[in-house]
Amino acid sequence: MAGVLCMQFVYLPRESTFLVERWLQTEPGGAPVCLVREGPDEAAALRLKDKYPAVRQVLSLDNLAGVRVALAQESGRIVLPASTASVPLRYQPPLQQPDITPFYGLVRRLHQAGFREFTLYQLSGVRQLRVPHLLEEFHHRHAGKRCFVVGNGPSLNEIDMGRLKEEITLGANRCFLGYGAWGFSFTYWGVYDPLQIEEYAFEYEAHVPRESVKFFPFAYLPYLRVENACPVNIQWPKQHWREFSNEPGHIYRGYSVIYMLLQIAAVMGCNPIILVGLDHRYHVHKRYWPTRMLRTCGRWLEQYHGERPWYRAGKAAADAWFRETQHDGPPEHRLWQANDAQGPTHFDARYTSERKRFLMPRPQDAERDYECALEWARASGVEILNATPGTALEVFPKVSFDSLF
Repeated sequence: MAGVLCMQFVYLPRESTFLVERWLQTEPGGAPVCLVREGPDEAAALRLKDKYPAVRQVLSLDNLAGVRVALAQESGRIVLPASTASVPLRYQPPLQQPDITPFYGLVRRLHQAGFREFTLYQLSGVRQLRVPHLLEEFHHRHAGKRCFVVGNGPSLNEIDMGRLKEEITLGANRCFLGYGAWGFSFTYWGVYDPLQIEEYAFEYEAHVPRESVKFFPFAYLPYLRVENACPVNIQWPKQHWREFSNEPGHIYRGYSVIYMLLQIAAVMGCNPIILVGLDHRYHVHKRYWPTRMLRTCGRWLEQYHGERPWYRAGKAAADAWFRETQHDGPPEHRLWQANDAQGPTHFDARYTSERKRFLMPRPQDAERDYECALEWARASGVEILNATPGTALEVFPKVSFDSLF
């Protein structure tokens, strides 16, 4: 076992050995190498072992149990020779980042074996990715315990947030603006919206406390460099327009970060799940009437023709087109500026006193997400309650915040 620990681990993909050979020719130095192969065919790995003296050992990806405990005591680093596509950042053109989404399953399996640091080795360069947590680690962690999923609405100023100091709390985006006044930071923090990630990455890296576990889409792992990260596999629903997941392997997309946090709370086994700061009321000047008209027409078609084959086929084609083109074109039709606010939009005026951009709220679409969450909760024996004073969201049962204490 001591011999295995001192080795450099290198993943050997099924498709091609070219990048592995390139790495073996230029990178290993004097340290011995252990190839981690995938699949039953080990012929390619043995050929490399015969060709390169640095390769001392070959292990199967399915048979890493022997190194799991030892790796847990070390940093657990492995080289991933990978050819990835480059995808443009949606709100920071012309910057691009590697598309690592196809590698989630592989990273997940290697993480289960104890690996926490991944060297993404490409012809274009090397990237260091650190994955201290994945969602499996939090599966049923708080089973049967209540938690608070905290939005950023102005109603937070109407309640005594100090009461949440000893509670399990999940916050999002720039919630850290309130930590000083409240006297504590949240247990967990998450961000979901690509605009929020791309515009506030430096703030998140500087101001979200290190001890908070940080959930965000796995696709942004090369971009957002935070301590205590837990990248999440976020997927499009496969069979229905909306789905809710309490499985750690994937979380479904929705129209708000709250929907992501609700699913994470469900993975953790929390019960009840209590919402605060979800005012669901948006004082924003909506200037993009063509977009609103198209959405209204789409909702009408779904309501009256949603089960017709022609509608389902057209909707599937439109969804596929959107997924492929979501990075293209100017985003202005989906945004509002801070000076568009006609009233309080968040608990802290700094949200709109600065010249920042936001995605246009889509409350009706978010409500359908929440209805999906409520349906799952009722079927699973879980309570989701809304303790937001004066909330406009009618989906979840309401409860007085003060009555919870």
